[in-house]
Amino acid sequence: MSVLAFSVSHRGNAVQFSVDGSQTLGDLRQRLEEQFGVAPQQQRLLLKGEIGAPSAGDSMLIASLIPANSRVVLIGTPATELAEHLKSSERREEGRANYDKYRATTVFRTRDSAEHSEHGFLKFETLPGLPHQASALAMLRRLARDEGVRGIMRKRQYSVGVLRELHPNERTILGYNRNRGEVIALRLRTDDLDGFRDYVDVRKVLMHELAHMVWDEHDERFHRLNHELCQELDELDWTRRGQTVGGGAPSSGPRFQQTTVEDSVDGGALTSGGFVLGGTAPQLPPGDSVVEPENRRELAFQAWQKRQK
Repeated sequence: MSVLAFSVSHRGNAVQFSVDGSQTLGDLRQRLEEQFGVAPQQQRLLLKGEIGAPSAGDSMLIASLIPANSRVVLIGTPATELAEHLKSSERREEGRANYDKYRATTVFRTRDSAEHSEHGFLKFETLPGLPHQASALAMLRRLARDEGVRGIMRKRQYSVGVLRELHPNERTILGYNRNRGEVIALRLRTDDLDGFRDYVDVRKVLMHELAHMVWDEHDERFHRLNHELCQELDELDWTRRGQTVGGGAPSSGPRFQQTTVEDSVDGGALTSGGFVLGGTAPQLPPGDSVVEPENRRELAFQAWQKRQK
């Protein structure tokens, strides 16, 4: 029985093959899979045109399709590469899914489209995974749109990058101002996480944090400015002139706690640019470093999440 010799090249790698007259195209495809790793259904054989489509004409004799000493070109992706490509696609899809989860559970960032002034609050951030997200965001926006607050921001040319919600587990402070307006964080919620502090009290804390736009230390200059801001808050709020400043609780939704800042702050003792509960700032053990308010907030929130499981 005569032997037919020819070569098959795949990606520049040419291999010699010898077949007898009884072998079929299907037999050749199996040998090509063993040699190059390309599955039969992925193979395209070219010799002055394509030699049989995949899974079609496999019963035809090789001798009737390929002349002796010919060079056949094999086109096809090895199965290992296809598997890796599939894994990469799955990883991309998993990444997209994880990103969607991240967007769903991370802080709610939004830009107040009604506030285009050069002086004001650029973004608002609420805490993830807590109830009444819409109410928390509404309170932050209400503070930014408060006529008294807006009047102060314009008059004194204050600009704040982020107005952020402070987690209630950060029990030692009611707010902080980082880097004179890069971030201002305010404690909006009650300790049980299901209610909200009184709007007027939160607004007073905001005035305190706005005083830190100018003065870092709680000295006479700071307290004088804080007092001026509280006075201007009412003077510049034309919507409340002749009225007692206060906020009523909504008829439905989360509870709103009726308290005053004075009830929550003992003697107005302050530290790290924020209201402090209890009168004095806690002393750190020797060698310990100060934990930034934002990092403390994250650690406290992680602890809260563990307790919910």
